[in-house]
Amino acid sequence: MTQALNKLLLNRLIYILPKNSKRFAGHSKWQNIKHTKEENDNRRMVLFHHLKARMMVAIQEGGTANPSNNLKLSQVIERAKKANMPVASIKSLLEKMEARKNKTQTGVTEVRGPNGYVMLVCYITDKPKAFLIELNSKLKKTKGKATNTSVKNMFIHTGSIIVEKKDNLEQAMEDAINIGAEDVEKFMENDMEYFQFKCDPKLLNKIKCLLEDRKYCVLSAEEDYIPRIIIKLNESDLEAVSYIHEKVLSLEDVSKIHDNLA
Repeated sequence: MTQALNKLLLNRLIYILPKNSKRFAGHSKWQNIKHTKEENDNRRMVLFHHLKARMMVAIQEGGTANPSNNLKLSQVIERAKKANMPVASIKSLLEKMEARKNKTQTGVTEVRGPNGYVMLVCYITDKPKAFLIELNSKLKKTKGKATNTSVKNMFIHTGSIIVEKKDNLEQAMEDAINIGAEDVEKFMENDMEYFQFKCDPKLLNKIKCLLEDRKYCVLSAEEDYIPRIIIKLNESDLEAVSYIHEKVLSLEDVSKIHDNLA
């Protein structure tokens, strides 16, 4: 899988890095080096979390944590190794998922932040109550708060399937109609073209298989939550949101997060 695709899939994991990246006169060379290192560490953390999440999904879909018997998992592990993820971390995750593979369940919980900011936290765990307790604990010293209000209603729940561009958009639209997808769009990332098919999330696996039957190269297939209204925050609130993200992503059972930030 190409480097461009890895970046594409990474970018689809919503994560807010600190926006105050300007370096001002008078800052020492060490401060600049430290700042750059912190940004690189943040990106590395996001990448590793993204890859772990994809491993978890691959194991759940493939029914095994043995990469020899799970092609999708094997491909994600290969990407993780190329990204220099520690082998010990990969092994630990595989052992953990294998031990609880028949006990895990997926879920979505809600977090509210400053000035209208909302986040949906998707997770895969064998102990949902313990996960929610740990999430609340992580949020204690942030401006975020777990909630069971109607945050989900602020998002459109849909199935999203990204494929390599094949033929033209007109043909893709015809295929979408024939297989029961709701919509298809073409987009570019790093000078490469892709199609994104959207469908009822309950039909995600069915539509994915039908696309593969039509010789589309499926790169990702996952449920998505699209905000009905997006918001903009000031720098102070963005820093607070960044801290919330950092705490949420420190939980191993988190598979993905969605928010309403522009």
